[in-house]
Amino acid sequence: MIRKTGDIIVGLDVGTNKICTVVAERTASGDLAILTIGHAPSQGLRKGVVVNVEKTVEAIEKSVSQAEEVAGVEINSVFAGIAGGHIQSISSQGIVPISGNRGEITDEDIKKVHDAAKAVSLPLEREIIHVIPQEYRVDGQGGILEPKGMIGTRLEASVNIITASVTSVQNIVKSINQANIDVSGIILQPIASSEATLKPEEKESGVVLIDIGGGTTDYAIFIDGSLRHSGVLAIGGDHVTNDIKIRFNIPTARAEDVKKKFGCALSDMIGNHEEFILPGTFGYPARSMLRKDLSDVINARMSEILEIIKVEIDNTEYGNQIGAGIVMTGGASLMPGTLDLANHVFHVPVRLGIPRDVSGLNDNYQSPIYSTGVGLVLFGLEHYVDQSYVMMDDPGIVVKVLHSMREMVKKYF
Repeated sequence: MIRKTGDIIVGLDVGTNKICTVVAERTASGDLAILTIGHAPSQGLRKGVVVNVEKTVEAIEKSVSQAEEVAGVEINSVFAGIAGGHIQSISSQGIVPISGNRGEITDEDIKKVHDAAKAVSLPLEREIIHVIPQEYRVDGQGGILEPKGMIGTRLEASVNIITASVTSVQNIVKSINQANIDVSGIILQPIASSEATLKPEEKESGVVLIDIGGGTTDYAIFIDGSLRHSGVLAIGGDHVTNDIKIRFNIPTARAEDVKKKFGCALSDMIGNHEEFILPGTFGYPARSMLRKDLSDVINARMSEILEIIKVEIDNTEYGNQIGAGIVMTGGASLMPGTLDLANHVFHVPVRLGIPRDVSGLNDNYQSPIYSTGVGLVLFGLEHYVDQSYVMMDDPGIVVKVLHSMREMVKKYF
């Protein structure tokens, strides 16, 4: 029997290698309990971007159907994650006179300063998906996180604006809609992952979240409890697999299997004489290979990913403010040696990020693989109606934007 779905929140992680559907229930106490997680192989995306709508729709339908069957619910809408090299992050500022009675800052003043900060010139092919407040200033006094109720004459806001390619967002929305599901919101994947994996004190002290997926690697810097900078590299675990495929002349599926069974991201952890058996392919017999040779291939690509992120972080003003270190999540973070390699690159503490403080997660789901999906439902519970992150000053804008996208999809597709 299908249950009522008014208390159900669903996150849809549309990844390069998997589609993950997380179904959660809002409890009587207002907390969240995971009911189930459905998943299906993803073949319609490349580097986080939809390249085949038909295959993406098919994978979404399989993942959603699996989740519906186990949870006993009918899924009508989801919070969807987005990633890809098209994601960009920019800083902006807004300033407005305070119009409240006796100079008291009201919600309307905050909305106006957000609007002023959002008034940036963007190319037609780009769309704002998040506007995240970082700091407010009242008559020049900075460091204010919540200005409502304060007295002053001038209100300023510094915000982090995250934009995405309009067509990339459209194609995700189109694929989900064709699976007969509405989109309640589009959330940047590292923001979602941070909801599931980071502790409030880490965000306050300064932390970098690195999410290494199949097609992309996302990173996000949190300082003083707020997202300060984010980025997406179009490089991920699939590139490691491809390097192994080329180096050892084996099929992609076999390279992925070898990576998971015998791979290590830090060559120093492998003995010089450790071996593994590479099964025969393409008419070649099975052969014994050194694990250190495999590790050298993996280390080269993983080091490249982490070094690029380090350079990008060092190029921001936050490089010396990472007091809580690095938290790594995503499937590739499970590879032995990955955390040790990150420690060598960044020279700060590094830990594994797994979904935390959520009831209903069994041992099979306590994995970095599900960080984004679990984070999406946490995001849906905590932020969607909170006027933060998702078009924070007018949640209704999300619906308008998505409706506009659907109309464009109907027109052009």
